Amino acid sequence: MNLVPTRWYTSLFMPSTIAMALIAIGLWLLWRSMKPPAHRRTARTGFALALAGLVVLYAFSTPLVATLLARSLERQSLSMPTTALPSADAIVMLGGGQAVYVHPDGRLEQFGKSAGDRLEKAIEAFKAGKAPLLATGGGQIDVPGSPMNGAWLADVAVQRGVPRAAIVEGGPALYTSDECEGIAAALKQRGVKRILLCTSAYHMPRSRLVYERAGFAVTPLPCDFDTRGAAERFALAMLLPRGIALSQSEHCLKEWMGLVAYRLGPGA
Repeated sequence: MNLVPTRWYTSLFMPSTIAMALIAIGLWLLWRSMKPPAHRRTARTGFALALAGLVVLYAFSTPLVATLLARSLERQSLSMPTTALPSADAIVMLGGGQAVYVHPDGRLEQFGKSAGDRLEKAIEAFKAGKAPLLATGGGQIDVPGSPMNGAWLADVAVQRGVPRAAIVEGGPALYTSDECEGIAAALKQRGVKRILLCTSAYHMPRSRLVYERAGFAVTPLPCDFDTRGAAERFALAMLLPRGIALSQSEHCLKEWMGLVAYRLGPGA
């Protein structure tokens, strides 16, 4: 499991990092306040900072906050039945949800995880005749010898009945932006203007903006929803902190950071 973010500096703005910094500074000030001459103001400041850090860590570790953050992104791209989708020139399936397991004998096994249903959704739309091309994206998993995600997804799509001639591979990529550059260059050579963009629902708002700025008319094809939409209900258990909730909160905050950066950046 790779839990290290691709853009490492985003970690500096995550609740876990901010909370640890506040707690560390607060405890240091409390320690300083116990040494003569004692200063009540230093002690109060230290206590306030440490408490603020604990509150931040607790809040973003609750399923309630994680769910609210996920819904704030997912509700921007509602799903629709495949039959209701408009026709397009190509279906763009972003990479993600692939992993590699190395066996004791060194044999590599590549498989799909939760976001792997991007493949299922994209193939479903292709077989429904919504577009004549299927573009696959994705970077290199940081395991020596593993294939490119885009190439692996293309092979799986062929096994699932998609003609090899209908598949367009975007090439190596690390980020959504350079993944778009490779896919856009390949599709524009084929005269593609309208695309169905398939990616995880929480990732869709930022991805859609990236591909629209690349010159495509985009119809969202979201999948891999983390929330239950209108079926979501509050429960007291949502106030109990969980590590997986903190992870989801930080994933969503990273998406919001990227979305705001794109909107405020050149061309906004």
